[in-house]
Amino acid sequence: MAVKCGGQRNSLRRWLLLSALFFVLLALGAGGWMFWKLEPSHHFEQAKHPVLVQPSEPPDESKHQENKAAFNVLILGTDSRNEEFSRTDVIMVARVNPRDKTVNLLSIPRDLRVHIPDIGYTKINHAHILGEMRGGNREGTKAALQAVSDFLGISVNYYVKTDFQGFKNFIDTIGGVDVELPESVELPDLNTTVPAGRQHLNGEMALEVVRERYSRPNGEFGRQADQAQVLKAVAQKLLQPESLPKLPGLLEQVRQDIVDTNFSDSDLLSLAWLFKGMTGKQVNYMQIPGRGETLFDPLAGDRLYYWIADPEAVTSVRQNFHKNNEFPEGTDSMPR
Repeated sequence: MAVKCGGQRNSLRRWLLLSALFFVLLALGAGGWMFWKLEPSHHFEQAKHPVLVQPSEPPDESKHQENKAAFNVLILGTDSRNEEFSRTDVIMVARVNPRDKTVNLLSIPRDLRVHIPDIGYTKINHAHILGEMRGGNREGTKAALQAVSDFLGISVNYYVKTDFQGFKNFIDTIGGVDVELPESVELPDLNTTVPAGRQHLNGEMALEVVRERYSRPNGEFGRQADQAQVLKAVAQKLLQPESLPKLPGLLEQVRQDIVDTNFSDSDLLSLAWLFKGMTGKQVNYMQIPGRGETLFDPLAGDRLYYWIADPEAVTSVRQNFHKNNEFPEGTDSMPR
């Protein structure tokens, strides 16, 4: 009888061992499948990128090295409130190269003076409201995409658009973000000042930081740099170990808080993966040099403040936007 019981115990041990081994292999297989499916260079290498808009006057891009995995993304933050028509308060465009794990990130001033067909020279952030007045949210997005495409002479493959409330909600949903501010930022609407250094921001504070420009020594340039910091901080927060089990629910929240995007859920996860491991050397952050000037605006029927881009600088930006990032040791092109 003892022998029989011993045999049963041995059989039970073998069954438990085999079961444990099965689940380990299953977990490893699932992890391997996820890696194969979402690893950025593989994920986007297999994708056929859409072309949402092309410049009205396509430049000669034959000198640009073909890279099927690379793509351009427009990031828009609108100032919409309730049923009002909205301008784009935040405009950033990124050339993402998953193969080399690099990103060229360009901030576009909201007051940039550009030519819009049938209107004339006006602010680039007026493009969205003009489109929205013609045909709602979809036309607003299309008009903003076209204005950026024409100015930079690039095609745009993807876009992400959110409004003030959606931005605040999402930042709060992920528990806030940690950013390194190079200088203190006054937030008049909140009657407070955020000190320089590493700071934890909730949704409301993050929104005010990316919008405030008047109290900054560098004005609009300082604001644009912090917008880039917040973008990277969101990606880092999403891929922290404690956030990984929550990603399916967070993606659902993204779909609620982001007004519009043509990225799929798997695209968003792969992008977050790409940004998570990036260092400053892999993100080439660019701004558009120029000067401030007050000129007549055909929409306002009055003189408005404009940012006039330096023509030579724009040519350089267009050329560098397509280049892979190859920075010498010790350089860091990402603002801190």
